Amino acid sequence: MTITSHLLRVGALCATLMLPSVVLGGSPDLVWLGVTRSASAHSLHIAARRYTKSGSPSIWLVGVSHLGDASYYEAVDKVLDESDVVIFEAVLPEGAVAPTGLTDAQRRDTTKASLKVLAEAASTIDPTPASLSALAESASSKNRIMANIVRRLNEDAWGNPVEIVQTSQGSVIRSLGADGLDGGDGSAADVEVVIPPPPADETASMQRELAHAMRMHFQLDRLPYERPNWVPGDMSAQEVSRRLSSGDGGGIDLGGMLTGSSLSGKVAIGLIRMMPAVDAMSGGRAIDGLKLMMIEVLSNPDIIEQGMAMYGEQLEQVILHDRNDVAIEATNRQLDRMAPDAAVAVLYGAAHMPGLDASLQGAGWEPVETRWLPAITVDLTTSNLDQDDIDAMRQMSEMAGSMFGGS
Repeated sequence: MTITSHLLRVGALCATLMLPSVVLGGSPDLVWLGVTRSASAHSLHIAARRYTKSGSPSIWLVGVSHLGDASYYEAVDKVLDESDVVIFEAVLPEGAVAPTGLTDAQRRDTTKASLKVLAEAASTIDPTPASLSALAESASSKNRIMANIVRRLNEDAWGNPVEIVQTSQGSVIRSLGADGLDGGDGSAADVEVVIPPPPADETASMQRELAHAMRMHFQLDRLPYERPNWVPGDMSAQEVSRRLSSGDGGGIDLGGMLTGSSLSGKVAIGLIRMMPAVDAMSGGRAIDGLKLMMIEVLSNPDIIEQGMAMYGEQLEQVILHDRNDVAIEATNRQLDRMAPDAAVAVLYGAAHMPGLDASLQGAGWEPVETRWLPAITVDLTTSNLDQDDIDAMRQMSEMAGSMFGGS
């Protein structure tokens, strides 16, 4: 496989994880992605839909783009403010959910997994926080989802507080075990995880790098994931990897591609970082041109479908369908404890919306309201792009469709 073809496949996957319009189940008459083109602007719009069912709380399905304009995330947040609980998409490490277990052995295992997550989070903060509340506050400026997770891991599996303490080994995250007292043996023994040294280099995010280069915004930086009524509803990273490895998706390094740690990810990030210089040399036309191409590519279901197909059915099954099942389970758990006049929102990538719609309608929910939110807009009245540039972007997107379909 050539570098060019591999990067095209990485690009197809990133686009798929952003907001494809390919229909994978759901109601064929419901559209989740819309494009408007005029002489003054081209815009990509994503739908947010409200569903109702007699005697039950309402549900918002909010399709989201990982990259978008600042005004777009403000509009998304306004929709989410109307819900009592927000179920959000986030592939997190094992241990990022509150520890639990039926036996003391299980409680120790899940508690230790959670302490490892807290220790990794604390390692990124300098100086080391003195308490979990300080860790959550510091984490919110670096990783809003992690701030949410830290607050959810403030107790061990026995319901006792978790703390940061100084020992001869250095700073550690500690649970006092089943008895809630210092020391002890067996199930009563303390569970401790040493906070590791700070990482040598922070891992780059391809999506964050792309947003910065294109003068856009990254979803994880703009939305208020740290709010206490925001609840993760997704698989763990380990479970995603396990399921991919069980089929024909075993060779896909999803994390490496999107964080930039794999070879293809590093090459892509290097190219992305060149974009501002290229834009300056082009008289400010390159970035607007790339935004236009993004609008064209993401509105072309053939490109997304072919890009996903390159990786086989296992990828589609795990990344879309299996994770949808987890989101629905998390939503149902919240619905069971909510009043009929309440509302829950499911915030997931737009690729997931058709499948989530199918699950809701199959369970008796009906869509009753749609709001269209403009995710990416190119203002042609202020851009240096001319009609030839616009035509060229559309031609390039058509060429990309042919290339993705090739072998």
